[in-house]
This record gives sequence, structure tokens and C-alpha cells, in this order.
Amino acid sequence: MSQKEFPPAVKRHDVDEAMRLTGADISTVKQALELHKDCLVFDAVSFPYTLEGEYFERVKAGGMDATIMTAAYEDTFESALIKIDDIRERVAAMPGEAVIAEDVETIRKAKKEDKYAVVIGFQDSKPIGEDLWKLRAFRSMGLRVVQLTYTGGNMIGDGCGERTNRGLTYAGMELIYEMNRIGVTVDTGHCGDQTTLEALTMSKATPVITHANVRAICDTMRNKTDEALDALKTRDSVIGFTPLPGFVAKKNPTLNDYLDHIEYVIKRNGPGSIGLGLDYVEGMAESGQIFPPSQVWRERRPDIFGTVDDFFHTPYCGGLDTVAKLPNMTIGMLVRGYDEEAIRGLLGENWLRVLAESWI
Repeated sequence: MSQKEFPPAVKRHDVDEAMRLTGADISTVKQALELHKDCLVFDAVSFPYTLEGEYFERVKAGGMDATIMTAAYEDTFESALIKIDDIRERVAAMPGEAVIAEDVETIRKAKKEDKYAVVIGFQDSKPIGEDLWKLRAFRSMGLRVVQLTYTGGNMIGDGCGERTNRGLTYAGMELIYEMNRIGVTVDTGHCGDQTTLEALTMSKATPVITHANVRAICDTMRNKTDEALDALKTRDSVIGFTPLPGFVAKKNPTLNDYLDHIEYVIKRNGPGSIGLGLDYVEGMAESGQIFPPSQVWRERRPDIFGTVDDFFHTPYCGGLDTVAKLPNMTIGMLVRGYDEEAIRGLLGENWLRVLAESWI
């Protein structure tokens, strides 16, 4: 294959790296790149800075079509409102390139029009607390997904980095019931083990795990247990996989290590259970910035997240160390023998299925 046969956004050295890591031949590379371009690619976790200039070019180079964009973490009601407005204003300033999506139909339409679809999400329910009217207010501004806890505990339940392992509080149960009623997806990505299990069981609408990996492969509290994966299977739902290095392998993780997590879940739960939850913060690290909640939890729990210094200097797993290299994943899946249906599911179709089930 000559250089000109590759999509312009995929650099030849990226392809060479994927061939080295996966053992792909030239024909498989070409097949994978064509398939990747045709698929609807959905990332369950991204951040507002990804809409900016050079980094947005990387997002498009990776073939990304849609995302759940984090508007708030451990925010107040007021600061979360401001951050939702900021995302909406950013998207409004890109009329030919991006659109706010509140339903699956808008996401599919955006793909056809070569626009980036942005779904608004929270990575913590703290902006809502016990005041369910706040949830309804956020929903009116486009909120579609709420992770019940970030890494610490709140009045809803416990996060994966907390000292305790409470399940859901009564306030947590009430929040889930209201989220189900008005069509906001329940996410357990950062939740602690018991909060995860109870939320996956109690939610009447399909709950999800937007971003985590497999604890049986990489033993960290941030990854999900086999018990959680079994609960997810019972709900016929999806886990999004992240290439954050400390959650893939303890030392020098690679594309193949990342694919091992995906394969483990396919064997347990089936190909309809896998998705992308990439959580790329490379642009923040490159600019010398770190999200304040991330800094707090790296200082509290370096055993889970690594140190603050690691945030700036430890790359994502090899072969997926930038969002622009996302087609390498499709190459790796083809090499492992997965068919087009399974790969389309991983890249986006599984997410659209489960989100449609909880959105009303």
C-alpha cells in the first residue's frame, strides 16, 4: 500500500506501529481503515477543550463522530450551569462542525452531515445533591448522562477511591428513580463496588459504565469486578474501555493489553456489551494543566491513579497514546478475528442502543 492510499489524517508511522503491535498485514490495515471511517464512532467520555483548534483536528483524525462531554465534576449547582452553558456556546460557535445531541437520531444525522455530536454529561451528581428539581433543570439544558459519584463519596453513594464502600443511600435511590423518569442515563463509571452493583440492579432504565476496565486483568479499585460485569450482563448493557495506562496494565501497557480487556468482556458478556470510554486528557497534560478534582485524587490515592507527576509524564497505552491513533484499535480487532458487526458495536453502535433505551 502506498502512502497516498491511507486516509490523510492517519500518519504512516501510526499504521506501522499498529502493524508492529498487532501483526496486521497491509490488506488488513486497509480494510480496517475503510471500516473505521464508515462506522459511527462514539466516545463516552471527553472534555470541552477537545473542541478547540488543533486538538479538535486530532479528534477528527481519530474518526470520532460523537461523545458524552463532561460538563461538571464536584461542582455547585451554579458552576455546573455555567459549564453547561459554556459547552453549548462552544458548539454554537461551530455550526458547520458540531451539534448538541439529546437523542440518538441527532447523533446519526450528525454523522451523515460530517458534524461532531456532543452529548452533555456529568461525572458527579454533586451539582444535584438531594434537590431533584436541579436534575430537572439540568435536563432542560440538555443533560443526558450522570455518573452517580466521582472518585469520592457524596450523599448518593461512594466512589472507587473512598475509604468506605457504602451502597446507595436513600437519596441515591430517589435520584435514580427520577433520572429514569425523565430520561437521564445512570452511569457508574467511577462508583465504588457496592454503589455500582446496587445502581446496576436498581435502575429501571438501562444503566451503564461509561469508562473503566477489568479488575481481573489489572487489579485497581478504578476497574470493575467480575460481579459488576455479571450485573451489567443481566442488564444487557455496555462498559466503555479507557486506555488510561494505570487501568490497562501495571507497566508499559500496549494496544494489545487494552484489547485484552475488551476480549475478556466479550467472552463473559458478549459483543453487545463493549464500547469506548476513552477519557483522553492528553491536551490538558500538554498544556501543563490538570483538572482540580483529578489533582486532589492523585494526591489522595496515587495507588489508584498515579501521582500528579504521572499525569503529565506517563503516556496512554502504546498504540493508543493519542486520540488520533484510534484506527489502530480497529486494526487490532480485525487481527483478533472479530467481525464487522462486533467492531461496529465497539466503536459506537452498542452505545447508541443502550442510550436509546434510557433516553425518553
